[in-house]
Amino acid sequence: MTNLNEQDWQKLTEELDAIEIPRKALHHARTQAVQRHRMARKNKRRLYSLVSAATIVLLLFVTSIRISPVVAEAMAKIPGFASVVGMIAVDKGIHDIVDNDYYEDLGIVQTEGDYTLTLRSVVADHSGMTIFYKLESPSDLSKISITTLEVTQQGVPFGVVSPYAISRTGKRTVQEDKVEITSIDDLSYDNMSFEFHLHLSDAAKTKFTVPFTLTNPIKEPKVYELNRSVVVDGQTIDVKQLKISPLRAEIRLATDEQNTMRLLKFTSARLIDENGETWGQLINGAGGVRNLRDDEVSISMQSNYFRQPKKLTLAMEGIEALPKGSDYIEVDFEQQKVLYVPSELDIDVQVPSSNTLAVTYPSAGWQLLGEIEDQEGNDISSNLIEMRVSSEAPYVTAVSTLDFEHEMNPIRFNINSYPLYLDGKVEMDIPLNE
Repeated sequence: MTNLNEQDWQKLTEELDAIEIPRKALHHARTQAVQRHRMARKNKRRLYSLVSAATIVLLLFVTSIRISPVVAEAMAKIPGFASVVGMIAVDKGIHDIVDNDYYEDLGIVQTEGDYTLTLRSVVADHSGMTIFYKLESPSDLSKISITTLEVTQQGVPFGVVSPYAISRTGKRTVQEDKVEITSIDDLSYDNMSFEFHLHLSDAAKTKFTVPFTLTNPIKEPKVYELNRSVVVDGQTIDVKQLKISPLRAEIRLATDEQNTMRLLKFTSARLIDENGETWGQLINGAGGVRNLRDDEVSISMQSNYFRQPKKLTLAMEGIEALPKGSDYIEVDFEQQKVLYVPSELDIDVQVPSSNTLAVTYPSAGWQLLGEIEDQEGNDISSNLIEMRVSSEAPYVTAVSTLDFEHEMNPIRFNINSYPLYLDGKVEMDIPLNE
C-alpha cells in the first residue's frame, strides 16, 4: 500500500477501527476448514493444512486503498473486477491473468426472496479458483452476514474456501466480493460443473445454490523438481519443488528431523528473474505464509506463469525459529492455571476464566498462536470462537474465547509465529527446463 498521505492514513485507520467482524460466520468457516483438514490427513501424511483454523488471516480491505492506475485499468476489464479494484492488493500474477485473458465470464443471476446473487467471473487452475460475485437486496446488507460459503463438485467440497470477510460500515444494498478456493493437492477438472453455495444470516436463512460450468481449458502448471538441501544457521531445509500455476507459484519445503530448531515461518520468499524483477510472497486468503510444524510446508508467491524468464532465483529470508520443546504454551482451563510458557520468550499468559486465554507478546505482524490441541493430541482449533486484539507498542494482547465440551485438559497452544530468526537466508538458482 503506497502513496498514502497523512490524511489518507488517518481515514484508513478510522475505517479499519470501525469494522465489525462477523464472528459467527468466521467460527462456522473455521469449523468447516478444520473438518476438511482432519479428513485430508486421515489416510496419509500430507503437507501442512492450507487452512489452519486458528491461523486464518482475516483480510480487511477498504475502498480508500489506492493502487496503481495501470493495474486498476487492467482489472476493470473483467466483469466483476471493476467494483472490487479497491479491495484487491496489487498482484503481478493477477495482472498477467487479465492481460492474457485467462478468466471466464459467468454472468449467472439467481434471486431468492429479497436477495439477488450474481456470479460475475472466475479464474481457475489446478492450484485453486477465484470467483467474483455480487449480492444485492433492497434491505440493508450491513445487517446480515454470510454463514456458509462453499464450492462443490457433484456435491463434494471442491478444495477449501480460504475465508475472509470484507465488512464495511454504513448502510448498503450492494456488496461485491470474491471467494478463493485452495488445495493441498492439484484440483481435478475432469468434471467442469460446479455448485456455488452461499447462506445468509437473515430471518429467512436465505440459501443460494448456483450451478455453473467452466468451458475454457485449464492450463497445466509448470513444475520444477529441485530436491536440493541448504543449511541456514545449522538447520537443514530441503527445497523439494517449485510449481507455477496462473493464480500462484508454490514452493514446497521440508525440514530435517535432526534440526534442533522448529522453523515457524518464512516471512519473505520471492522469485527473481534475470532482470531483477521480483514476484513476492502472497499473504492473503490464499495463504502465502505457512509454518513448518508438520515439518513440511507450502509457500505461495505471485505467479510469473505468463512470462518467459531466462533465469529464476528463489530467495527466502526472515526465517522464524524456536528451539524444539519451546514452541508451545500449555494451560489448564479447569483450574485456570498456566502450566508451561517458554522461559526464553517474552510472553505473558493469563487464564482469566475457564474458557478465556489472554496472551501478551511482542508485535511482529503475525498471530502468535496457531493450532490448538487437547491432552490426547486432538486438533480442537475450531473451539476458538472469538479473539479480541489490543495493542500498546511494542506489545499486542490477544484475548481468546473458546467453546469447550468434552476436551481433555491440559490444552496446548502451538506457537505459530515469534520474532526470533535464523541467521542467514536461502538463495537458489532454479533450472528452467523448457
